[in-house]
Amino acid sequence: MTSSVLSPAVSASAQRNLDAIRDVIGSPALNNATADTLELLAPDDVNKPRLIEWLREGAARDERRFEIRSALRAIAHATQPRSYLEIGTRRGWSLAQVLAESPEVQAYSFDWWTQNYGGVENPGPGFVRDEMRRVAPNHRGALHFLSGNSHDTLPVFFQEVQLGAVELEEEQILRTGEAAPRMFDLITVDGDHTALGTWWDLADVLPHVAVGGALVFDDLLDSSDELLGDSPSSRYAHIRTHPEELRPSLRWLWEHLKSVLDGWEFIESFDSIVPIGIAVRMR
Repeated sequence: MTSSVLSPAVSASAQRNLDAIRDVIGSPALNNATADTLELLAPDDVNKPRLIEWLREGAARDERRFEIRSALRAIAHATQPRSYLEIGTRRGWSLAQVLAESPEVQAYSFDWWTQNYGGVENPGPGFVRDEMRRVAPNHRGALHFLSGNSHDTLPVFFQEVQLGAVELEEEQILRTGEAAPRMFDLITVDGDHTALGTWWDLADVLPHVAVGGALVFDDLLDSSDELLGDSPSSRYAHIRTHPEELRPSLRWLWEHLKSVLDGWEFIESFDSIVPIGIAVRMR
């Protein structure tokens, strides 16, 4: 966890949010609540048992530990976000935590619904919507699913590209984006795991994190999917930029973000079941 001298320009509400997040993140009680919600979700014998065991084990030892699902639970509990944008939903494990803790939140899920991702069936938005109704029954806010390659859908959603024939064909994404908030209280980046594709996602959403809002960045490993032969695609690749020194490492991306983002505070864990970073916008 980093600590710096805060500028007088820092928002008082942002400071309250940061303090509240730091107070509860890794809380054994919230980790048990995270595990409770995970247990209510559809079975996943490949990935879920170890995660629940890790959360329960830490809570039993009264340890403060967190990974993406429990971190999102804690942030939602502490800040009660009004708006949430998620890149990479899969079966809804992260989404469920936010909706369960903040029943009024307006949520926007971006996913390509890659089949058998993580070695488990990935049924798509209808399945996830049904899961959310079941495990977060008190959620009253809108829940939107924006399907497709985030490197194509996010620029249309945020209306940050010239709208031609291709974009106008994606009317649902365009109209949903027109009615959506310009700034979000909570954003998760957990989609494309190439370094370049992750950078594109980060570049698309960072300007839309509200003051006092949080960006959650998962899987901070010193590797990326380029090392597996993957490469991202985007019809807007010709207008996108990236750091010249970009390396095939999501850990490198996180460290780079910390070096270039001014007016943000950072919380991180490299001891969790999967490394995670959280950036809170202070001004």
